[in-house]
Amino acid sequence: MYKFKEIVDFIKNLYPNENPVPLHVPRFIGNEKKYLNECIDTTFVSYVGEFVSDFEEVIKSYTKVKFAIATVNGTSALHISLILNGVNENTEVITQPLTFVATINAIEYCGAKPIFIDVDKDSLSLSPEKLEEFLSKETIIKDDGICYNSKTNKKILCCMPVHVFGHPAKIDLIVNICKKYNIDVIEDAAESLGSYYKNKHTGTFGKIGILSFNGNKTITTGGGGMIITNDRNLAEKAKHITTTAKVPHEWEYIHDEVGFNYRMPNINAAVGYAQMEKIDYF
Repeated sequence: MYKFKEIVDFIKNLYPNENPVPLHVPRFIGNEKKYLNECIDTTFVSYVGEFVSDFEEVIKSYTKVKFAIATVNGTSALHISLILNGVNENTEVITQPLTFVATINAIEYCGAKPIFIDVDKDSLSLSPEKLEEFLSKETIIKDDGICYNSKTNKKILCCMPVHVFGHPAKIDLIVNICKKYNIDVIEDAAESLGSYYKNKHTGTFGKIGILSFNGNKTITTGGGGMIITNDRNLAEKAKHITTTAKVPHEWEYIHDEVGFNYRMPNINAAVGYAQMEKIDYF
């Protein structure tokens, strides 16, 4: 409990005139209004707009990833990330009980079920020790190379640790453990834009990471999320199915699979782009 009291005291000392100290209050101190006016003046307010790609580029540069795909919120980014990794009703996903409900909702959207592994007090995130214990005692790798839950006989394809309040998980240990069991890691880095672990940005250790730009995050777009990855195939697939799986064509509307209307509107990206210009201050 001493560590938690120390954190609370530190925060209260930073904001002596605020009682209680809010979890987060968005600050609009830059070019937000200017860029919003540009959207309105050009009429490009939906996902077809330059600020969407500009925002993706600045997130790529900041987190040092090769690909970033802007979505309407962090939950949709989680949902698509799970779909890209084959999660469905015949699978289970390892995650943690200390998180926002969106983490679990995304798993349920796919028809899958969560496996809850306890957290460590010093990181607030999924415990590598408890993860190793569960996988060694409760799972089996079959001839197909896939990890199965010994009790339910369901596939365990993904592990989704959460960087709670931006505090990095022991993500390198989690990734290494999951590799031994052929489990992909999807990092729920919704709250951790600007957080680094061993000089590397959170969300970039696993196969995929997601960020959120809700009103209570480090920066905000009002509502928005981002899929970040170094895998080109995953990135191209993510952009395709978040854009209703529409095949590019000058006038025809051909959709080659079930897609989702999950792309971030230009008007939200404009706010995010302005916020990123002040990221170091925030």
